[in-house]
Amino acid sequence: MPKTRKFEAPRRKPSASELAFFKSRPDVAGMASGGAVVLNPYSPLSAREKEAVVVNETARVLMQQRPEYQPKFDITPQQEERFAGYGSPQNVRDTIAARIVSGDPSAGRPTFAQNEISRRIARLMGVSFTPRGGGGQ
Repeated sequence: MPKTRKFEAPRRKPSASELAFFKSRPDVAGMASGGAVVLNPYSPLSAREKEAVVVNETARVLMQQRPEYQPKFDITPQQEERFAGYGSPQNVRDTIAARIVSGDPSAGRPTFAQNEISRRIARLMGVSFTPRGGGGQ
């Protein structure tokens, strides 16, 4: 039986324009850009927290590259409020799913459908996944 290879996104150093952005926004820990994970060298996060950012941004790269993993779930009213100004509804869905995969509680209380797509993404990435509170949908 062939071994299944987990999905990994390459990491790269920030470009000059990304460095300027990161310097002005140390609160942005990283981003998925051009199919790679880019970490903010000015971020005050611990090494452990930065690894969670890598998981989050890798999930975003996966969703960009594999359309079948792009979330189609409903966004709860609380999440709509929390993520107002984050861009398109699809960008908000991607943000929520990536944060659920990485264990970031800022995703809000996930629904059953949100946990399910996040579980599929985590499985493909080879990371452990524990569904968080939520349910109903």
